[in-house]
Amino acid sequence: MAIGSAYSQSLEDVWMNLRNKQIGKARKVMDAAMVGNEQNAQAWLMKGNTYLQVYQQDQERIKKDPAYVSRTPDAIIIANEAFYQAISLDGNIVPMTGMLGPIEGQALCADPVYTMAQKAAEAGDVENAIRYYNLAARDFKAAKSNVNAGITYYDVAQLYKKTGDMANYKNMLNEVVKLKFPDPAVYVDLYYLYKDEKDTVNCGKILKTAMKNVPEENRADIEATELDYFAMTSQIDKLNSTCDMMAEKYEKHAVVMAMIANHLVNNAQYEKAEGVINKGLAVAQKSEDIAELNFQMASRYFFEAVANDKMQEEIMKSKEGSYMERAEKVNALKDAQKPILEKAHAWSEKVYQLNPNDRNNNEMLQQIKMKLMLPVPDELKAKVDSYRH
Repeated sequence: MAIGSAYSQSLEDVWMNLRNKQIGKARKVMDAAMVGNEQNAQAWLMKGNTYLQVYQQDQERIKKDPAYVSRTPDAIIIANEAFYQAISLDGNIVPMTGMLGPIEGQALCADPVYTMAQKAAEAGDVENAIRYYNLAARDFKAAKSNVNAGITYYDVAQLYKKTGDMANYKNMLNEVVKLKFPDPAVYVDLYYLYKDEKDTVNCGKILKTAMKNVPEENRADIEATELDYFAMTSQIDKLNSTCDMMAEKYEKHAVVMAMIANHLVNNAQYEKAEGVINKGLAVAQKSEDIAELNFQMASRYFFEAVANDKMQEEIMKSKEGSYMERAEKVNALKDAQKPILEKAHAWSEKVYQLNPNDRNNNEMLQQIKMKLMLPVPDELKAKVDSYRH
C-alpha cells in the first residue's frame, strides 16, 4: 500500500507540474516513477503526455531561437511509444483531467514523426526513415486518418523497394489497399509487382479493387493497366472494347490517347491504333504529346512491317507449294512492305525533329533506314552507338 500510494503521489506530482508548465520537473519525476511500473498503463499514458509537452516546449524554443539545440531530440518518439504502450496495456484507459488519451496523443505525434521520417529519408538514413514512417502510419491509423496513413505506408513501401526488401514492399502496398486508398499509383505498382511474379490471379483482383476505390475521374492509369492485363491474358476482345471506351472517354486528352495507342500497337491492332493516334493529334498541343503520338504512329507502321518479315519467314519455312510459288508470295509481301516502312520512316523522322534524344525512336529510326537501305546520318548513328556502352 505504501508503494502504491507513493507511486500514485508521483503521478499526481507529474500531473501538477504539467498543469503548471513545469515540464522539466515533470519529466524528472516521471522518469523516476516509471521504474518498476513498466506494466502500468496509466504510467505510460502520463509518460506520453509528459514527453509530448517536452517536444512541444522544444519546438517553441526553436521558433524563438533557431540555434537552440534540444537536449531530448527524440522526445516525440518517446511520447509516441508511451501512448502506444498505454493503449496496448489497457484499451479503455481514461486519462487524468486535462491530459490526453492514448489515441489523441498518437494523433498529435503522427505529423512530427512523419516529418522526422521525411528528413531521415532525405539524409539517406533509410533505417530510421523506415522506422519513423512505420510509427507515423500506426499513429495515423489509430487516429482513423486513413488518407494520411495510406500516404505514409506508400512512402515506406518505396524505401523498402529501394533497399530490395520486396516482401515488405508488397506488404506495405497491401496495407495501403486495405485503407481503400484513392490514389491509382499504389494499385498500378502492386499490379506490376504481381505481374513480375507471374501471379495473374492477383493482377486481376487488384484491378477490380482499384475500380472500387479510385474515383471515376482518376481512373485513367487503372484503365490503361487493364489494357495490359487483357493483353497478358489474351483477352483481345476486351482489350479492343476497353480501348474504344477509353478513346471516347479521354478524346480530349492527348497523353491518354497515346497510351491507348501504345497498347493497341503492341497487340497488333494497327488500324485501330492509327484511328486513336489521329484523334490524339487533333487535340494535342504540347510538343511532347505530339512527339509521343508521332512515335506511336511510327511504331504502328514499323511493327506492321516487322510482322510482314515474320510472314515472309514462315512462308519460306513452310512446305506448301513449290519453291517458286513460295518465292512469289514472299516477293509480294516485300512489295507491300516497302510503303509501310516508308510511312514509318516519315513519322519517325518527325519525332526526331521534335526530340532528337528519344532513345526508342532513334533506335527504331536507324533500323527503318537500314531496312530501306537509306544512309544513316553520322549524328543518329553516334547516338544509337552511345546506348550500347
